[in-house]
Amino acid sequence: MDIRLDFALSYDAPDIGGRDALVAAQPVADHLQWWPAEADVSIRDGWFYHADQQPRSVQQLTDIYFGSVGRNAVLLLNVPPDDRGLLPAADVIRLREFRERIGRELPEDLARGALTTRSPGVITVDLGHSREVDRVRLAEDIRYGQPVEGVVIEAHTDGAWRRVTEAGTIGASRILLLLTPVRARRWRVRVTATRHTPHLANFELHRSHL
Repeated sequence: MDIRLDFALSYDAPDIGGRDALVAAQPVADHLQWWPAEADVSIRDGWFYHADQQPRSVQQLTDIYFGSVGRNAVLLLNVPPDDRGLLPAADVIRLREFRERIGRELPEDLARGALTTRSPGVITVDLGHSREVDRVRLAEDIRYGQPVEGVVIEAHTDGAWRRVTEAGTIGASRILLLLTPVRARRWRVRVTATRHTPHLANFELHRSHL
């Protein structure tokens, strides 16, 4: 009897998505499935409520956000109830501050409604006039898996396309932070390495308000 496994690779294997790992798992797996990583973290130092603890700072939570959601993971933020069964007031305030901070980090998408052209592995956006950008958000259409292994973000300045930043994998969510804002009218994302036909779903451009 040919018995196949639901999980050909252990959840704690050092590599569960690399080419070599997938090839090794293929003989004992029916098919390949994609699902995002999950980043579990508590708003406090411990997983449970302790009166002598304070919630993490807004900056700490923001760093966690960009290190998880910004790198293709689902953020599961634990907020433990206190000894009354209620969420501590300090935690509720910190959650509100955190949400407001992310809103300032990723305000309106400047590319929404802009003239957009697509070709295999390339999305080009014309903003209509020069705009400053310091946050780029990408996503693949994961109905087709996560094949992209490399992308470059380029801005058209001084009559030529110039590299602004680059990344490896994308998945359902990848947020790239530019150390210095870049001003340009035309922007593009270009796939430079992929396992098979890429399907880019989102190419967002933001200017943070910090």
